[in-house]
Amino acid sequence: MKISILLITLFFITTFGFGQQKIGLVLSGGGASAMAHLGVIKALEENGVPIDYITGTSAGALIGALYACGYSPEEIEGFILSNEFLIMANGKIPEKNLFLFRDIDRNASVINFSISKDSVIRKSIPLNLITPTFLDFEMLTKMGQVSASNGKDFDRLFVPFRCVASDVVHKESVTFSKGNLNEAVRASMTYPLYLNPIRINDTLYFDGGLYNNFPSDVMYNAFEVDYIIGSNVSENAEVPDERDMFGVLMSMTTTPTSFNLPCKNGFIINPGSNIATFEFENIDQAINEGYQTAMEKMDSILPYIERRVIQDELMNSRKEFRSKLIPIEVSEVNTILKDKSQFSFVNRSMIRSSKNEILNNKVFEKRYFRLVSAPEISYVFPTLSLKNDSTYKVDLKVDKSNEFKIDVGGHFSSRPVNTGYLGLTYQNAGYLATALHAESYFGKFYGSVKTDLKIDFPFAFPVSAKAYFTMNRWDYFQSFATFFEDVQPSFLVQNEMYGGASIRLPVTNNSYSNFDFRYFSLEDDYYQTDAFTNQDTSDFTRFSGYSVSWDFLFNTLNRKQFANEGTNLHFKMRFIDGGESTIPGSTSILIDTVNKEHHWFNFEADLQRYFLKNKFMNLGIHLKSVFSTQSLFANYTASLLSFPYFDVVPDMNTFFLPEYRSPQFIGTGLNCVFTIKKKIDLRIDSYWYQPIKKLSKSQNGVLQNATFFKESNFLMSSSLIYNTLVGPIRLTANFFPKQKDPFAFQISYGYVIFNEKAIR
Repeated sequence: MKISILLITLFFITTFGFGQQKIGLVLSGGGASAMAHLGVIKALEENGVPIDYITGTSAGALIGALYACGYSPEEIEGFILSNEFLIMANGKIPEKNLFLFRDIDRNASVINFSISKDSVIRKSIPLNLITPTFLDFEMLTKMGQVSASNGKDFDRLFVPFRCVASDVVHKESVTFSKGNLNEAVRASMTYPLYLNPIRINDTLYFDGGLYNNFPSDVMYNAFEVDYIIGSNVSENAEVPDERDMFGVLMSMTTTPTSFNLPCKNGFIINPGSNIATFEFENIDQAINEGYQTAMEKMDSILPYIERRVIQDELMNSRKEFRSKLIPIEVSEVNTILKDKSQFSFVNRSMIRSSKNEILNNKVFEKRYFRLVSAPEISYVFPTLSLKNDSTYKVDLKVDKSNEFKIDVGGHFSSRPVNTGYLGLTYQNAGYLATALHAESYFGKFYGSVKTDLKIDFPFAFPVSAKAYFTMNRWDYFQSFATFFEDVQPSFLVQNEMYGGASIRLPVTNNSYSNFDFRYFSLEDDYYQTDAFTNQDTSDFTRFSGYSVSWDFLFNTLNRKQFANEGTNLHFKMRFIDGGESTIPGSTSILIDTVNKEHHWFNFEADLQRYFLKNKFMNLGIHLKSVFSTQSLFANYTASLLSFPYFDVVPDMNTFFLPEYRSPQFIGTGLNCVFTIKKKIDLRIDSYWYQPIKKLSKSQNGVLQNATFFKESNFLMSSSLIYNTLVGPIRLTANFFPKQKDPFAFQISYGYVIFNEKAIR
């Protein structure tokens, strides 16, 4: 009888799978080298090895969570080899998600830091080197939806999953089995000084590898598996050099990990990856190493695996699992703040709850990146919760930016055009987002003071309004001198003062439309001859009036200046009306003061586009044209100073080059950027300039317009640029062929960026 019962029991076990062997997969941390885990998973699937449970740490948690969510190895590989993943790993944001509408005005800053009115500087030092905005969003869409659709229970995922993070306050490892999957994995990946830590239920979490970099014990205790397969690409750190501060700190904060299995039944695969922690450009190599190593060890694993998984059946199971996921449709947004201050700007930027608005995934993504672009917000972390009506609620953990932001920079050159920059901004967000900004440029060549007040309205179609006031001063020398030469006295001094208001509207994420109205007063002191002394008086021209303009800007350039990727397209239309008063000096051919009224239209188009890119060279084109109906001023120089300028090379703004000024012109150029090493470029720019209508003067000083399309010109610029984290360092040679000294050489640091001119 007992034998019969035993036989029947064995029959049911073998037939219906009762008591079948349970296989667990453990994935270590290891940064970019942990991508080798994907190669291991590919090899296991190809050999029919079942993966019933997964535990992971840090980057291993990322790979494990993606697999647990029902993504196939091919889908995961396509993702981590994509350009989007590289952008994510480097802490950048894709072009399509950059929200130019809230992009701050370009200035010469190279360093910025922020402080709060009630904090100390040590609290303002960031704990991350990259911005995880895109990373956090990608993890929300790829993991948050899956966990929310399955009750935030990690046992209900396609593969039951556990990940570990580190509670640095209590100095212990913490295992996540429930909650927001994207949040748990993000906590596990918080590598010190690379990603900022996140807070879950008032506990601050760091990288799981600090205390448990190979969670085999978690696998054994949580799932009681029969056989464990480990994939390990990490090891305990060696004793650091006493001069290695980062190594010493890591040694102080980490606990050595046991890279052994807690049971006899198992095998550890050790892919020999030479990929550095943050070397995400070569993760295809890591995947291949993981695959090859696993295939070589398969003879040691397969004899212990009692059952096999058919790939077609596995694929069908994945499809069935993912078909049950609830599509992302957001009907509610909840803002979670450290402080309890009014901050409705966030909710009003995301959703119109009063109108019962429901956002599909595409609209939600657009508004999310629009929100995080606001300078008043320092950090946003999103999670999803499924509501009873099968829509989602989004919880946004929001950190407000410190109220005060300080910018420091400038342009420092071997030529006498050195200019310092200092900016101060007070910013706050409540019902609206407001920013009060003041800045100053200071130096012999250029000085400026600017202040403005900007308000962002979080409407369904957002609007930004700004009121501003600016004073500029340029002091030009008749020389291309360096510090080692004496410069001639100033022959041209320009002073500008203007104020006005503008309204900015977004067109796309990468473009905006701007309407501007301003009053201005321009004052120019100049000599029209090289033969002047200290006893001579200069000519003086004042031009005052108003302008109304509209401009459209589309910009995806990858750098503030000296870009080598992307596109910049700018259209501008302006109407100008004002009165001129020119007082002749002692060297002028005029005798009496000239008063004239002027009004004209100005149309400008500027296109810069990099269209060819490879590992060693980027090639771009630059087109600029201006058409103006401007009338002539009292004399030749006064007219030149009011004309548009072909300033396609940044350094041209530090010279007075009359041959590139005209009321109507077209110009085109070729931009060749050779990559010498990472962050080191050799840049060669060459341009052809053709005035359509060029100003000239006769021997007796009478102004006249030259023949159409006459006297074309060209220019060249070559620079060796090191693009540091705090601005570019350049060795530059410029060639302007119609100058007395056509070559201008300089060594410089910083950005050649000045405040906008009033009308010219």
